[in-house]
Amino acid sequence: MADELFDSRLTEHRNPRTREIDLASPVEIVDLINAEDRLVPEAVHSQRREIAMAIEIAVECFKAGGRLIYVGAGTSGRLGVLDATECPPTFGTDPELVHGIVAGGYIALVRSQEGAEDRAADGAAALEDANVSSSDFVFGIATSSTTPFVRGALQHAAARGARTGFLCCTEPGDEIRSLVDVCIVPLVGPEVIAGSTRMKAGTATKLVLNTVSTGAMIRLGKVYGNLMVDLRATSEKLIDRSQRIVMAATGCGREEALALINAAGGSVKIAIVMRQAGLGRELAELHLAESSGFVRGALQLAEAPSGAGDDPYVSYPAAPPNGASLELTLAAVRSLPRQVFKLLSGVPERVLRARPSDRTWSVKEQIAHLIDADEVMNGRIAAILAGTDPEVANRDDETENRKIFDSGARDLPTSVLLRKLGDGRTAISARVEALSPEQFARLGRHELYGSISVYQILRHLVWHDHHHVEAIRRLVSG
Repeated sequence: MADELFDSRLTEHRNPRTREIDLASPVEIVDLINAEDRLVPEAVHSQRREIAMAIEIAVECFKAGGRLIYVGAGTSGRLGVLDATECPPTFGTDPELVHGIVAGGYIALVRSQEGAEDRAADGAAALEDANVSSSDFVFGIATSSTTPFVRGALQHAAARGARTGFLCCTEPGDEIRSLVDVCIVPLVGPEVIAGSTRMKAGTATKLVLNTVSTGAMIRLGKVYGNLMVDLRATSEKLIDRSQRIVMAATGCGREEALALINAAGGSVKIAIVMRQAGLGRELAELHLAESSGFVRGALQLAEAPSGAGDDPYVSYPAAPPNGASLELTLAAVRSLPRQVFKLLSGVPERVLRARPSDRTWSVKEQIAHLIDADEVMNGRIAAILAGTDPEVANRDDETENRKIFDSGARDLPTSVLLRKLGDGRTAISARVEALSPEQFARLGRHELYGSISVYQILRHLVWHDHHHVEAIRRLVSG
């Protein structure tokens, strides 16, 4: 009997090492299969650069608003659907972000539909139904390399301008290599049972797909260290896992982890940043938005203002990095009066007037300082918007802050201070709410710190708010 079984495709060849497997004992069968399986990781490793390229393409498409679409038939299609299905609970992704298409449709997942793979036009139609676009990454899977359904899908995707990839376990030929952006070919050799590509080829497929999707999610900030921090707690198992991940990331106990997750609206990421940076949910979300969802980046941003030396603006980007960060910044700016009002509710006058020491402000003086800071920042923003690179005068913080002690703020009714705080913050909000992204990036020249933008002023204002709100919180809590 010919070793190649009269077929040039490697996946169809006869394995000389298992010719007499039908005579083997159960243990010998296990040993033979296991010996072949050990060849798979090395074959996958030989494609490391191509797999890395697939990760990069997937990330580029995700950032452009596109999807990763697996297309396959039989075992290959089912493995693509399996990998896509696991992404939402593991990484908190939208179910459509990683999408699986199998020849024969849903029924093919549970019952073989062998003839469904034979029509290239059906593969093209499946991509048409999925509304494939130039933002998508269509990743074909066909271990034998020749499946018409998959090739038809890839040809349709390429015609639509989509990025394309192909995974097979036998040499695919120049035609398919020239069609796709990346071709991954782990040559695992003939199967234990000739042509049964659900075995070594299937294992190689699973390893590659795991690496592509997981690698892309890591590059999107879905992982902190080696902890999956964007999972959706949709079951008892995942609720427990969420708590354990927060505990592992922060060193807190289970009860605190549960409280943090609840305070973070169910987000493990936000809970970790809140705990590690000592922030409320609002500011933790903002740091995550500005760091494109990376927990490590958010924690670095949270540390930056206190470690920025003499320049309080240098840590912030000159322009909003994305729409989410701008929206969260504006929401944080608007929220200050509400935060302060909530903290003061029911607090006795004596507490609001009391100074912890001769050199420390009372609650009312903290509010007076916030009112003063709003007036300064609003003036700077107005000057920048009105002129071209105008000079912004320095505020002598030490002198101005000393004036707070002599301002008489402790003798003012709390309602008056809250009204002034609300009016000042309303004035800032009204000035910036309708600005274009370009206007947020407009620059003024601070006489000490150099160029500063409208957005940098607002970001520093948000950090400044947090600093003084926490000071008020400590004062009213005794």
